[in-house]
Amino acid sequence: MEYGVRLSSPGPFPDDPRRLCPETWRHLLPEGPLRAVYFGSEFCQDLVPDVEEAAKFCALAKAAGLEAVLLTPVVRADGLCRVEKLVADLASQGLAPTLVFNDLGVLQMLRSRHPGLKRQAGRLINRALRDPRLTEQPLESYARQATRGGQIRALLQRFGVAGLETDPDLEGSYLGDPVADLQRVLHLPYVFATSGRNCLIKAEVQAEDKNFATLLSSTCPAACRGRWHPEQRADLAFPLWRAGNTLFFEATRTSVEAHLGRVDRIVIHERPMP
Repeated sequence: MEYGVRLSSPGPFPDDPRRLCPETWRHLLPEGPLRAVYFGSEFCQDLVPDVEEAAKFCALAKAAGLEAVLLTPVVRADGLCRVEKLVADLASQGLAPTLVFNDLGVLQMLRSRHPGLKRQAGRLINRALRDPRLTEQPLESYARQATRGGQIRALLQRFGVAGLETDPDLEGSYLGDPVADLQRVLHLPYVFATSGRNCLIKAEVQAEDKNFATLLSSTCPAACRGRWHPEQRADLAFPLWRAGNTLFFEATRTSVEAHLGRVDRIVIHERPMP
């Protein structure tokens, strides 16, 4: 087992990423070396870093002898151009981080314009069930090997994808059994419950004289950076966490135990981040 750490800014990180996990199940994670630094955005194209920020993360990873991994989100046409420019600008500086895509348009762009860049399928590619209301139930489906998971893995391999990244889901079929040249990566401890283009934080910080629909299409000031807070629901015994346009919840012991035997790398997030 090896580890990666997901950072919000290019700064210090613990030698043992397990220290970032909740104590209730931290002891479940096996020992292993730190191999990668993850950065970028999985859920919001407005948070795709500029080349200066991305280069700092790459330099941080290189100085520590670690792999730099750039996370990219689902994008619109303008977001695709932004990701493409970022990758090209990094390449012009001799930087080639592994790129995690959550959008098939980004995958196609990488295949056609940057075929030598290592690419991995992000956790939004896995469309399995993540309903937090069901996480405390002992579901037999954790161990199920559904046909759907095999079909997705075979498709991604044909597209030259080097690995699959996911968080704990309720079906347990996406990662499958070990496959040669296909890395399996688990993100902990925050599972995304839902995400979308409508961002309440973006609307909240804009001028009061504009309506909500107008605010959603306006330029984003990225006010969610460094900001996250719990949200309690009447049908949940534990809080959700809102960060930008995404809701997260902490993975349960049951789901962690069910996935540990299926992964090659665990990525620990220091906090909920879109």
